Amino acid sequence: MSSYLKLLACFSVIGVMLVRNGLAQQTTGPWLPRAPLAANRPGDRPPPPTFDGSSRARGRPQNHASASVSHTVLQPQRPPLHAAPSVRRTSFSQAPRQSALAPSKTFPLPLPRAFELTLTRNPAVVAQRAAEGVGVAAIGVARRYPFNPFFQFQATPYQKAPPSATSVEPNAASKTYQYYLVMINFELAHQRRYRERNAVAALSGVRWTIQQTELQNLAMTEQLYFTALYRRGLRDLAQANADLNDSLLSVLERQLAAGQASAADVAMVRLDTRSTVQQLRLAETNYQTALLDLARQLNLSPRVPIDLVGQMYDWKWMPVSGAHLSRVAGLRGAISPEADLETIAEELASGRPDVMAARTNISAAGANVSLAQANRLPLLQAGPYYQSDDFGVKYFGFRGHIQAPALNGGWQLVRQRDAELRQQKIVYQQLRAQAAMEALTAIDRYERARRLVEESDAESPFNIPVELKKLEEQFMAGEVDAFRIFNARTSLIRLQQANLDML
Repeated sequence: MSSYLKLLACFSVIGVMLVRNGLAQQTTGPWLPRAPLAANRPGDRPPPPTFDGSSRARGRPQNHASASVSHTVLQPQRPPLHAAPSVRRTSFSQAPRQSALAPSKTFPLPLPRAFELTLTRNPAVVAQRAAEGVGVAAIGVARRYPFNPFFQFQATPYQKAPPSATSVEPNAASKTYQYYLVMINFELAHQRRYRERNAVAALSGVRWTIQQTELQNLAMTEQLYFTALYRRGLRDLAQANADLNDSLLSVLERQLAAGQASAADVAMVRLDTRSTVQQLRLAETNYQTALLDLARQLNLSPRVPIDLVGQMYDWKWMPVSGAHLSRVAGLRGAISPEADLETIAEELASGRPDVMAARTNISAAGANVSLAQANRLPLLQAGPYYQSDDFGVKYFGFRGHIQAPALNGGWQLVRQRDAELRQQKIVYQQLRAQAAMEALTAIDRYERARRLVEESDAESPFNIPVELKKLEEQFMAGEVDAFRIFNARTSLIRLQQANLDML
C-alpha cells in the first residue's frame, strides 16, 4: 500500500510538472445530451480578461523540472444544462470563451490561479518557508563563533598584614593586588571555513525542502482540482439525465391523456425519473464535498462560492517525448529531441527537490569531515595580561593556553564523520535510482492513460446527438415509441460517463 501511495504521489508530481511545463494544454468542445424541446442556446461571449498566475521568484535554487506557472487563463465555454452545445473541437492554442450565465458573486478559479493560491496561502507551504530564515541565521553564527574574547580580572582592595610583616614593611597592607587577563581564541586549521561551508549546504537543503513542499502542494492541488471537475461532470450528466426524463415524462403524460401511450410506459419513465433525481442529489453532494476539499487545500473559507473554470474535456494532454520536452524552456538544455523515456526519467529524477536535498547533505557531510580533521589541531588561546602584587611590583606580558592531544587525537571523530559521508552518498544514489524508477513508472501510466483518451476521442461517435435528435423528432411525430428514445439517451449518458472516467 505504501509503494502504491508513493507511486501515486510521484505520478501527481509528474502531472504538475507536465501542466507547468506545457504538456497539458486546453481545448474546447464538451457536449451534453440534448433535452427535448430545448430551444435556448448560449450566445457568443467576449473573451474574459487574462489573469497572471505566476508567483514571484524568491531567490531559491531553481530546478530545471520546475518551470513557472502558466500565465494563460484557461476559461472554457460552459453551456447550460438544457442547451444543445455545438459539437466542435478547436485547436488547443485558441483561447476559449466563458459564458456570462454564472452568478456574479461566484469566485472563478482557473487552474493557474489555484496554483498561485496554494503557493501563497497553504499553511504547510507558509510554515516551511519560515525555515529559510533559520538557515540564513545559521550562516552568520558559523562565521562568528567562537571568536568572542573573554576578560578575566582579580583585585583585593582590603588586605590585613600580620605584625611580623608590618615590622618588616610598614606599607605591606596598603598595597592592592590586581590581575587582568584578555584571552582570544585562534583557530590554526581554518575551522571557520568548514563550519561556514556546512551552514551553506544546510541552507541549500532547507531551500530544496521548501521547493519539495511547494511541488507536493501543487500536485495535491491539481488532484483536487481535477477531482472537482470530474465530480462536476458527473453532476452535469445526472442533471441532464434528470431533465431528459422530466421532458420525456411530460410528453408521455400528454400522449397518455390523448390515448397515444400506454400507462405502463408512463409508470416506467416515472420510476426512472425518481431514480435520476436521487442520483442527481448524490452527485451534487459529491461535487460540493470535492469543492470543500479544494478550498481546504487553498486555505479558503468553506463559504467562498468556488466556480471552477473549464471542463474535463477542455484539456489536451501532450505526449512525454524528447521532441516536445526539448522545446520547454526549463528542459531545453537538458533533454535532446532524440531522448528516450529512460533518459527523460533520469533527467527528471536528477532534478527532483528531494534528490537535490540529498546531494546537499553530501556537501554538508564533507564539510563535517574537513572540520573534524581540522579540529585535530587544538585551538590556541592567547592574550595579554597585567598584574600588580602587594609589594607594588607590576607585571606586563602574554599568556597562552592549548590542549595537549595526548589521549584524544580526534581520529575517532574523523572516522565517524567519514562513515556519515559514506552513508549520505549511499542515500543519494539509492534515492536517485528510486526517483528515476518512479518517474519512469509515472510516465508509463501517464502515456497509457493519454493514449486511451486519444483513442476514445478518435472513436467517439459525434453523430449520436444528431441521431438522437432525429429519434426525438420521430417520437414527437408518433413514428417511434418511448423505449427507443429511452435506450438511446441511456447509451449516450453511459458513453459520456465512460469518457469522464477515462479522463
